[in-house]
This record gives sequence, structure tokens and C-alpha cells, in this order.
Amino acid sequence: MRRSNRRNHWFAVGGLVVGLVSAVAAAAVVFPAINSDERDQRQEDRDLKEQAEEDALEAGLPLKLAPGVSYYGPGWYVNATSYGIDQLNGQPFREDGGEAVPSWAWLQKNWTPLSETGLAVSVESQHKTTVLVQALKLRDVDCSLPVPDGTLLEPPGIGDSGEAAPSVGMGMNVDSPRPVTRTVKGLTLGAPYTDQIALDRGDAREFRIVFATQKRACSFQADLLVYSKGKQYRVRLPASWEDGKPASYTFTVAPPHKPYKSHYVVGAANMLVAVPDTDIKWNGQTPKYTGNGELNYW
Repeated sequence: MRRSNRRNHWFAVGGLVVGLVSAVAAAAVVFPAINSDERDQRQEDRDLKEQAEEDALEAGLPLKLAPGVSYYGPGWYVNATSYGIDQLNGQPFREDGGEAVPSWAWLQKNWTPLSETGLAVSVESQHKTTVLVQALKLRDVDCSLPVPDGTLLEPPGIGDSGEAAPSVGMGMNVDSPRPVTRTVKGLTLGAPYTDQIALDRGDAREFRIVFATQKRACSFQADLLVYSKGKQYRVRLPASWEDGKPASYTFTVAPPHKPYKSHYVVGAANMLVAVPDTDIKWNGQTPKYTGNGELNYW
């Protein structure tokens, strides 16, 4: 009797083991099939997302823009307001101040670049086919603005950002009867620009772009002319950036108006200094301050 119970016990255990093995085997057959289907679906979803992103890039503009580093802004600014000897003299120029106090934001909002303005912009190709950057084109040009004669101001210098890959220089005389894209050396416009910059997808290049005026004060917007996929595109250039994104597309620039009613430079310790007209020497359209930059009341 005991032997029979033992045998029954082993039969029961054996049956349980066989049942577990069968269940595991069944699971081994079923689960890989489910997992494979899920993997296929996930891969299909990824492929569809990538294709949608690819289609969006191909349907969009051929270039992605970002701020560049090789243009440091105008060397001088002008304003219609005459800031007398005492009005700004001795005030600090705050690098990160707002629009209401002497600062870069204050200059950008209230002052006009003298003789030249521009930007540095990094462009990255977005299309599968080779993109050709060809020239500049202006839009919404208004050269009937009054020429500011109130105050001439030299802002603080901006340091060199270090060595970088050579940028492509392009420029244009905004108030020319028929503006054409020109080469740029330093900030000087030269001969008509005849090159084409070829960029494959993912290629990036910096452009340093200068807009000048000779006789008239102008506001305008500007585009890069780009050829891709058998047609020409116009990619609008930002006039200013905020947190890496375009903040404005309208440029302004004014020619010299001599004499100005008041003159300032940002001197030592970033303090605004009123200076006499005799301390400013002109070379064509370009002024140069020849004083010592100390606070004075002349």
C-alpha cells in the first residue's frame, strides 16, 4: 500500500513537471510571435515618423538659420535726440540692461546704426539635394527716413570670439538705385559677388553680411537667395536674435550728418562720456574718436 502511494506520488509529481514543461513550451511558442509583432509595429511607427520628418524637411525652406559670431555690430550709432553735455555723461552702459537705460537693448530699440549694419548667420542645409547659396535680395525698402542729427555715439568694443572657420562675406549698398550683392573685405564692399556656396544636407557655413548706405537713411528687410530642387527660394534674414530665435527682421541704417549736436563714447569702466566734436576725426563715412575717453565737462 505504501509502495502504491509512493508510485502515485511520483506519477503526480511527474505529471506536474510535464504540465509545467508543456506550459513553458507553449509560452515559448506564443510569446516570441507577440514580441515580434510588437517590434515590427514599433519599427513601422519609427519609419513612418522618420519619413514624415523627412517630408517636412523637403517641403520646407532649404536652410536652417542660427546666430553667427563673426559680426560684432555697428561701430557707431546715431539718434535724432540731442543728448546734451550732462544728460548721459557719467552714466554706466549696462551690458544686460533693459531698453530704458544705456545698454545693448537700448541701442537696438532707440538708435540707428551709422553707415553700415549687418549680421553673422550660420546656415545649415536641410534638403537631400545640394543647396546653392547665391546672393542677397532686399524687400520693403524705405530710404525716405530722416537722417538723425542729434547724437553720435560709439558703444563699447566687443572682444574677438576666437578662431573660427572662415565666413562667407556678402554685402549690399541699400540706397543704391539698383542694389547688387557685393564681396566684403572687413566692412568694405567690393566687386559684385559671383560665387555660389554649395551645401549638402547637414553642411553648415557662416555668412557675414554687411548692409551699407551712402546718402540716405533706410529701413529694409533682406533675404538670402538660395537654389534647391530646381527652383529659387528666399530665406529671410533676422535683424536681431533673442534666445537663439529671430526677434526682428527689419534693419535700419543711416549716413553721417555732420555736425551732430552732441557726441558720446563709452569709455573706461563702461561709462558714457560726452566728448567734443574736435575729438572725432572722419575718414569718409567713418568717424574715429581720438580723445582719451575721460569724463569731462567742456
